[in-house]
Amino acid sequence: MIEGHVASYMRWRRVPSSGMRLVLTALTVCAALACATEQRTASGTTSVDAAVDSLNARLSKAYRDHDPVAYGTIFTDSAVFEWPAFNTVRGRAGLEAMARTNWAALRDMDLRLDVSHRRAAPDHVTEFGAFQQSYADSSGARSIEYGRYVAVLVPRSGGWLMDRFFGFSDSTVKVGTAGVTPR
Repeated sequence: MIEGHVASYMRWRRVPSSGMRLVLTALTVCAALACATEQRTASGTTSVDAAVDSLNARLSKAYRDHDPVAYGTIFTDSAVFEWPAFNTVRGRAGLEAMARTNWAALRDMDLRLDVSHRRAAPDHVTEFGAFQQSYADSSGARSIEYGRYVAVLVPRSGGWLMDRFFGFSDSTVKVGTAGVTPR
């Protein structure tokens, strides 16, 4: 290369001044921050988890106590319950009626929830998990139903309530007769 002569491939390549470098750096940082994933959590997540765990405990107790009215109080007045084996049920009264009808022939019920993921936002909580519902039917045969669920919970003045529920059964296993523990 001849001194004073700029090669053609270097003609458009200029080194930015220090002021220009500062502006480019600032723009790069701003772009990176704008593209970063937002991490949202509700304030007081620990108290939200405790409140939702309490709601889940009330749900399991309603099953154990065979109490459709207590079951209904876990849901909002506008709740929607979806399960592939049933027609969609809407509202607290509909959920109480569903529980009363479906539980009539069952005894010695229990419900265990295994929460796999819970996402809290200021106005709702979405919970994903698995369940085990054990019961004895009218003949005394014991079964355990295994399944999955997703629920949307909303805050109310008295605590959290379930507003949407979707669940499905993976399998049901016969485990013996009521009062007899399977080996």
